[in-house]
Amino acid sequence: MDQRLVNNSLKSILVSLMLVMTVTLFASNDGENINRTISREQAIDDLNLYFQIIDGQHGNPYQYISRADFLSSLNLTIAQLPEEINFKDFDVVLSKLNNQIRCGHTTISLESELLKAETSVAQFFPYPVKFVDGSLYIDFDKGTLPHASKLETINGNAIVQVMDELTSLAVTDGFSEAKLIREIESRFGYYYFLRYGASTTFEVEYEADQRNLSASIAGVTGNEMLVNNYYRPVYLSHERYHKFTHLDAVDSLHTLVLTLNTFQANPDWFFKRISSRYDEESKEFDFENLVVDLRNNEGGDRRLLSILYQFLAGEKLYDPSNTVIKSRDILFKDHLYSVNGSFKSEQAMQRAEDYLKQHFVNQTEEGYSSELKNWYDTFDAGINWEGEKYKGQIYVLTSGKTFSAAADLARILGQMDNVILVGEETGGAHVGRTANMLLNYELPNTSTRIQVPVIYEEFVQVENKAAGRGTLPDFLVKETIEDIKAKRDAVLEFAFGLIRNNRLYASN
Repeated sequence: MDQRLVNNSLKSILVSLMLVMTVTLFASNDGENINRTISREQAIDDLNLYFQIIDGQHGNPYQYISRADFLSSLNLTIAQLPEEINFKDFDVVLSKLNNQIRCGHTTISLESELLKAETSVAQFFPYPVKFVDGSLYIDFDKGTLPHASKLETINGNAIVQVMDELTSLAVTDGFSEAKLIREIESRFGYYYFLRYGASTTFEVEYEADQRNLSASIAGVTGNEMLVNNYYRPVYLSHERYHKFTHLDAVDSLHTLVLTLNTFQANPDWFFKRISSRYDEESKEFDFENLVVDLRNNEGGDRRLLSILYQFLAGEKLYDPSNTVIKSRDILFKDHLYSVNGSFKSEQAMQRAEDYLKQHFVNQTEEGYSSELKNWYDTFDAGINWEGEKYKGQIYVLTSGKTFSAAADLARILGQMDNVILVGEETGGAHVGRTANMLLNYELPNTSTRIQVPVIYEEFVQVENKAAGRGTLPDFLVKETIEDIKAKRDAVLEFAFGLIRNNRLYASN
């Protein structure tokens, strides 16, 4: 792919994540803002335009729902509209409709100017949570509620009902239940606000020490809520969960732990960090086992994936895919807000269209397709590993938050003989996904923004073709309430246990 388009597409992914994780965390109590209403007719206009954009521009919107069923859902949504609807409630309505597509790169966000005004207002649920065995627990040890206490109700809303409601609002990919749960966990305060509204205080019923208790807790600002949810207390004991990339040596196990919380890193810097563990004279790395932690990695620069693969496999990555698009033109340009993370311009739109017309030359009944390609030939940072490949055992840690390029890496590494996947199903679909080129549109009446991925990519070299599922681990490790209470990283400890057993077996 054209490197400018690749970089811009990656930038768009990061911008979109930031929109979801920061900008859309902030609400206003001002009636002229978040509670401003539009008429039923205006809401219908925005919903119809949304459908036209998805239908014409999205690379593969009907992978998990038929066009007829999606159109039926749209018509039902329209029929149920009230005479007037405020902006936040419209976002709820559109999110429920949009998430039936089950595409993790197709997102809805409230217009930013509505949300920026009162970022200092304390009105969000303050604590991060963990969903374990059908129950919701507080995953925070510095607040009013005890760490690991079990939530029963929030403002009179039963947690069972809350989770059911939030499930329809959270973005998922295919049928990965793990991604859905991790999405709600990591943005619980935002989704609760979206469904139930802002609150300066939260009346909570909870269970702790086998007692049923209640408490009134103060809401926090959007920034504080984001920090609480993103930096989980169970991980506060180690800085690797606070950095984009981190290397840790566990000398007693002759093991290196490579934590990749994102792929948004400089390729040169990344290359130097990894290659620093290689001895030119002995032609070997200075560790016997490698743990690659992808559990909090929601994707980014696929060039980093390619670089890491060279270290581990000793060759350039070959991961061919069939790719299709619906249209080689950028549609609905009057409503377009950004192209691959850059604000709309004639040049940006022209580059995008030129790129689509260059690569997608075969016309089909549904749109256009490219020849079978290994897109990693174009994800080239100009950096090549000249040393020996890593020959030790590799343990890759995954979760439902392992998404996009990170899910690709888990899938690709999982096919290697010296790789063991530990954790839970990834949040990115194993067979294929729609991503790469990302367009952001703005609806005229509500200014609601829609991120629309243009290119559907179906991977050729996959072993398990279960539709809509993520990459499954070799060892499924589920966190327990005992793990939460002990602030124990169960997945990492399980991987260390495998390493200890292997070393013990090898010594005999």
